[in-house]
Amino acid sequence: MGAPASSATPAPAAAPVSVAEPSAESSIAPAPATPAPSAHVEATEHADDRVGEPARSARREATRQRILDAAREVFAERGVIGGSVEDICERAGFTRGAFYSNFNDKDDVLDALVVREHTRLLAHLDVSFVEVDREIEAADSLVAVLSGIVDRILRSIPIDRQLSLIQTELEIFAIRRPDQARRFVETNNRFRERIGALIDEAMRRYGRELLVDPSIITDSIVAIAERSVRRALLAGEGADPDAMASAVLPGILLALSRPAEG
Repeated sequence: MGAPASSATPAPAAAPVSVAEPSAESSIAPAPATPAPSAHVEATEHADDRVGEPARSARREATRQRILDAAREVFAERGVIGGSVEDICERAGFTRGAFYSNFNDKDDVLDALVVREHTRLLAHLDVSFVEVDREIEAADSLVAVLSGIVDRILRSIPIDRQLSLIQTELEIFAIRRPDQARRFVETNNRFRERIGALIDEAMRRYGRELLVDPSIITDSIVAIAERSVRRALLAGEGADPDAMASAVLPGILLALSRPAEG
């Protein structure tokens, strides 16, 4: 038989404790309170207390990546300024407690997201240029070489509507809030410097030198490549995202280079 039921009146449930926004300096817009998390989410947040260090680190990193994925979606849809911590928590399926155990505030998430996205872009870029030596040796004309270099650059830029949106939002945010965009400017500059160095090296291997600073060519190439992608996104399904860039960029490289002296 089961134990007799207690006659005591159950104590009322404690009212949820509200967590204050981090600071007024952060560009977090107010948003409606998020629904209470599921038991699974709560268990996920506190599972670190019951596992060893390797599993704890892996679980924490998985939580951080899930929050960053959610922030990427929110910022792409609502903008960096328009998206809030509450929006990110709701999208990720975590409580604010889980958020603040991994990030200080929205600006901290933004910095981490910028580093992650540019690290991925650099990895794409390096992989894309792995075969450039072989292509230069096999090319039968200067136009073929330049087209090959352009193709490698375009391959390093994923065709991703969300990436295009988030990149645009980050640039707008950097212009509007330069004091809060230091990390974006630094990582974006490193990405462009890497492109410039790869272009300069590839051209030299074919016996050509650039007539202008590599950074100028890089900015031109990135601007045209990004516009080429956006043009295709606007045109709709089936449009070639590289069409404009492939038609224009080899001519730019040709016009802004010459046979190397000596």
